[in-house]
Amino acid sequence: MFDFFKKKTHKKLEIDLQNNSMIINGTSLAFPLSLKDIEAVLGKPDQVVKRDNKFIKYIYDKAGIVFEHSFSINNHLKKCKTYIDEEHLISTVFLYYGDVVKSMTGEKELPKQPCQAVVLSDGKSPYFFSDRHRVGDFDLILWTPYGTNFNGITETITDTLSISYFPEFKHERESYKLKETDEELLSFENINFKLAIIQVLMYDLLVLKPYFDIYDFAEEFSEEEIDTESLEIIQPALDYMINLPIPKKYAEQVQEIYMDGGNEIYLNLIPQWDGEDDSFDLNEVSLKELQQFPNLKQATIISSNFEHVKETFDKQGVQVKVL
Repeated sequence: MFDFFKKKTHKKLEIDLQNNSMIINGTSLAFPLSLKDIEAVLGKPDQVVKRDNKFIKYIYDKAGIVFEHSFSINNHLKKCKTYIDEEHLISTVFLYYGDVVKSMTGEKELPKQPCQAVVLSDGKSPYFFSDRHRVGDFDLILWTPYGTNFNGITETITDTLSISYFPEFKHERESYKLKETDEELLSFENINFKLAIIQVLMYDLLVLKPYFDIYDFAEEFSEEEIDTESLEIIQPALDYMINLPIPKKYAEQVQEIYMDGGNEIYLNLIPQWDGEDDSFDLNEVSLKELQQFPNLKQATIISSNFEHVKETFDKQGVQVKVL
């Protein structure tokens, strides 16, 4: 936590977020980071934990900080033209505040001591709205108890704070009016499977147009006012996705599905989604749906009915695992 009156025997870290940089005690680190970047400031990590091709976590026990190297961020970085190489994929930092180190979502890769660092946003204490704050290319989330939704400036942080480097993708704005087409279209029975496909084609491969942005959509949508800071599914946006035609010609480009709580498709439907509920769980998918994608070989999914769904993926010869 932040405790400005407690005496310390070591220098307290000060972290200031500006544009695409994290300034630690006066040393600027430009994101995305490599392990060498971090070691130049903090030394070698106390723990290194790797999980398949999902992530590598570099844990600093005394600082109460975890840096995460994410293999899933590279497509977004390439899209935003901020990709450097496979070494520079550290994009998220977790600061475990509190009297004791507490897990956010059941993760076991934890530092041994709580964090005491002071975090600033452009030199000032960050202002949170519903546990969120954005500065430059960084998204900050306070992992408060479910339903708390903290608003304001906090002098003392007692919950884990995540800092994610997520640069905005610059795209040309297009009309969201759905157009009729004579093209052969893909067919879907389960909307959450369709959303996973939209993530691949629209946000990862950039072939499905128009590129959907909830803020642009809200400006164009005239039937009702849309809350772009919603904690619940924005129904007009979901209706748009339900009715969105997807040409069959794109199906062969889908080689892998990777469902993650930070996927753009989900944050454009629930802008303040924390990923803690089952809104987008893939609990049903038909063999007929899967058979439309001949080159789909791997899938990482969010599901609360995994064994049931796995049977269908297995029949199609798709390697599937749960996130």
